[in-house]
Amino acid sequence: MKEKFLIGELSKIFNISSDTLRHYDRIGLLKPDYDQVNGYRYYSVEKFFALSRILFLKSLDISLEDIKQYFNNQNTDHLLALLKSEEAQIDHKINRLINLKGKIKSKIELIEGADKYINQIRVERLPERWGVFMDIKDIEDAYEVKRSFKEHEAHLKISSWLTEGQIYTSITKEDILGRRFHRFNYFIEISSREENVSTQVKVLPEYEYACLVFCGSYNKIEAYYSMLIQWIEENNYEIAGDAIEKNIVDYGFSDSEEEYISEIQIPIKLNRV
Repeated sequence: MKEKFLIGELSKIFNISSDTLRHYDRIGLLKPDYDQVNGYRYYSVEKFFALSRILFLKSLDISLEDIKQYFNNQNTDHLLALLKSEEAQIDHKINRLINLKGKIKSKIELIEGADKYINQIRVERLPERWGVFMDIKDIEDAYEVKRSFKEHEAHLKISSWLTEGQIYTSITKEDILGRRFHRFNYFIEISSREENVSTQVKVLPEYEYACLVFCGSYNKIEAYYSMLIQWIEENNYEIAGDAIEKNIVDYGFSDSEEEYISEIQIPIKLNRV
């Protein structure tokens, strides 16, 4: 037995548990030999080197199933194919992580950027946006809200609306002028620019918007709309379309209403009269 490795000896050398070696045995990846006399499991020098290769490939995040398939057909072409496949998967993971970092950075910038403009009215030219306005007749009716969401299920799947926690609501121009600030619909912004996505998809063109960021409960929304409308009138603008509200931080992100952050965006144009 001097030229053999017992399971305990091998586990200590490679700094892995005996259970790991037993698992490799169970799945047929690295099977030990058995001493019929004493019943000990032992590993040959060849198995020693095989374990080294297994752990190397595993350190590359290659699955045990793929490693097992490789050991059933060991050759240079198979090794290259295995490594190139893993390289492609790593590239995919890197791109995914870069995308995740971008989303995190955007949310940080959105929150920190909003803080800079609290209670300040500014005019900003916002880029074109695509989306769907959800017609909800009674926003207080849970069944009505559910019906509308199910009706727009296809649009939710191509939107970041749910996954990124960015909720939009919209008040029509008519309701703004009529001072009806608690009647609103949801607006689902979609990122797809494919042709014929849906006849329901509307384009909000690139436009000048009067914007106002505020903190606190939505119960204050009427006061902030009134402030914004007054500013629009005093600066010789007129309301050019429906308002969009961005709920940057809402009850889904904070338990305190005082920490809610929202932004009202009203499209405007110069009053030529």
